[in-house]
Amino acid sequence: NWPLPTRAGNIFPVRQGTNLGEQVLKDLTTTEDEIEKLEILDSYAAYSQRAYQQQVAVAISFLAGRILDTLLEPNILSHLPAVDILSRGRPATKE
Repeated sequence: NWPLPTRAGNIFPVRQGTNLGEQVLKDLTTTEDEIEKLEILDSYAAYSQRAYQQQVAVAISFLAGRILDTLLEPNILSHLPAVDILSRGRPATKE
């Protein structure tokens, strides 16, 4: 029960007009050899697990980035040099 992430495109080439799940079902119905059917299911399970793990890694990286941003931003800003406003002299005006 590994949910597939919703993403544009697939890792593996898929026949035009079908998604990966439909292609797996079609391959299972057209394949006669039971061992080959198990290999198709094993490949699909491995793909599903890799896709799920990749999506989890992306989510954790995003969350870690947000946490580090809130922790590091004040520290980094406190170590940056102060911004000095330059005082420019005005030319003398004739009275």
